[in-house]
Amino acid sequence: MKNSGLFKSLRLICIFLLIPVFAFSQTKSIQGVVKDATGEPLIGVAITEVGTPNGTFTDIDGKFILNVASQGKIKASIVGFLAQEINVAGKTSFDIVLQEDNKILEEVVVVGYGTQRKEAVTGSVASMRGDVLREVQTGNVTTALAGRVAGVQLSQTSSKPGSDMQIRIRGTRSFSGDNNPLVVLDGIPFAGTIGDINPDDIKSIDILKDASATAIYGSRGSNGVIIITTDKGVFGQKAKVSYNAYLGAKTLYHRYPMMSGDELYQLRQDAGIYKENLEGGGTRPTMGSDEKQGVNTDWQDLMFSTGMVMSHDIGVAGGSETGSYNFGAGYYKDQSLMPGQNYSRINLRANIE
Repeated sequence: MKNSGLFKSLRLICIFLLIPVFAFSQTKSIQGVVKDATGEPLIGVAITEVGTPNGTFTDIDGKFILNVASQGKIKASIVGFLAQEINVAGKTSFDIVLQEDNKILEEVVVVGYGTQRKEAVTGSVASMRGDVLREVQTGNVTTALAGRVAGVQLSQTSSKPGSDMQIRIRGTRSFSGDNNPLVVLDGIPFAGTIGDINPDDIKSIDILKDASATAIYGSRGSNGVIIITTDKGVFGQKAKVSYNAYLGAKTLYHRYPMMSGDELYQLRQDAGIYKENLEGGGTRPTMGSDEKQGVNTDWQDLMFSTGMVMSHDIGVAGGSETGSYNFGAGYYKDQSLMPGQNYSRINLRANIE
């Protein structure tokens, strides 16, 4: 009887010792990669075990590692994409492809004066990505924006290369004051003009058109605000060198129709202008040496010439686990059709986080 009681005690001890081992055997380590429909890895995707607070995020290569229950489910989610739930039973490696969420208007936009649904601010905020902006090859950002942003008026006030277009977001509010919008570059009010910014450095442009912009920038935002975000490096990315260049020619689209020298001579003779009285009586027309009959001078041909446009941009971007960097240099030259109106610009940019 004593031995029987001893065996029961040993059996209970073994059962209690095996419970943690059994519980541990119900979890396993899984790994995988998350990509979009084009095959590009997605960074910062939340991978959570359904029904638990257990979770992680994808790294710069879209990869993740997580310990989950062997019969559980995981959920992959990120803003802008449809969430996806996956059973982990019988698998330890996963290739997850997330589809874009077409209901963009349901997203929440964080603004300086609160959070609103995107559909509520589409009339007061206009946005354009840098790659869309660069579809128009130009040395000035305003030229690329012309006619492409609703609610923003851009007027050409000068034909000189490199000149800024007149920007009116909230109309002409003052006859004597400044009506130009505030330009904010990477979160800092920009002291120069928008034409000083190289279009190849721009990642996105957001334009605040309503009066609520004054809640962020005060009276300086009363004429509207143009927020420009430039390209930055990526944490943990190896150094990446980029080079972009183009070369083009410009010519006069249309010349003014002019008379020939003979036609001008006959016109002035018929009109009786520029006549000189002779000593013996009578008159004769007085004309310059270039206005005599048979003389044809094409002044437009002497004035206009074929112009050239050239742009070179080089940059290097990368980062480590604790910071990122982006350095760039650009040279732009626009040779005008008219003498004395050539435009050139040199840009140097550094961004370190």
